Amino acid sequence: MNLRQTVLFASVLAASSVCFAAGSERETLSVGQASPSVDQVATFLFPEAECESTKYQCMAVRPSSERSIGMDIRFQTGSSELTPEARAQLENLGKVLASRNGKLAPGEIVIEGHTDARGSDELNRKLSAQRAQSVVKHLVAVHGVDAKALKPLGKGKEDLKDASHPDSQLNRRVELVRTATK
Repeated sequence: MNLRQTVLFASVLAASSVCFAAGSERETLSVGQASPSVDQVATFLFPEAECESTKYQCMAVRPSSERSIGMDIRFQTGSSELTPEARAQLENLGKVLASRNGKLAPGEIVIEGHTDARGSDELNRKLSAQRAQSVVKHLVAVHGVDAKALKPLGKGKEDLKDASHPDSQLNRRVELVRTATK
């Protein structure tokens, strides 16, 4: 076994023990307003991709817990329109998801829309769903991501990122989640 295989095997063992201990909890790679690199997205969301083009037997497996990319794709108050900054943040994510076309199950990637605490529950659920749908439309139209693999989900104001400041811009966001294996 060469060094790369040994390191890969050890990391898989470590990851599997973390997933086992964490149960159904979500692992999150937080990048804030930055745009994660293609390598960051691919390695974190799809560790099994490392094995798809190798000639040796690989021990990497699909994660058994949810994994999310915590990108602060922000919106103006009351808006679901993607800003130029948001489009730029989605660039590398779109490239990686498009490269996984044909390998993702229907609804495997959940796009969660969130709002701040202003407004009614009904208004916030609708707006958060529109924000998630805006990201889905962008990823499909601009990057050619398989629409069936993406599931928009409006969370409203139920998961505030900055609960101590419920009206904060930090709460108006979209997050991407890769669902756990069943």
